[in-house]
Amino acid sequence: MSYSDQQIRDAVDAVFKAFDTDNSNSLDANEVQSLINAALKHMNANRQVNADEIAKFIKAVDSSGDGKIQKPELFEIFKKVLNSK
Repeated sequence: MSYSDQQIRDAVDAVFKAFDTDNSNSLDANEVQSLINAALKHMNANRQVNADEIAKFIKAVDSSGDGKIQKPELFEIFKKVLNSK
């Protein structure tokens, strides 16, 4: 199934609403860790990510280089993952 850009934007907005706890319009390392751990729990993965894994993840996707994830960066991740099938 392919998702429209609008559907992906809506998903990103929902993620930010749930996990951007300081309302900064970016996800810091703690917020990213909460997001990924919630996703892992939802998938019954029986594991949590650690600080090193979060740092590597942010470095891999942080195109602005500020050490945080903004909506456009998360949109690109979602777009790749959700439309890769």
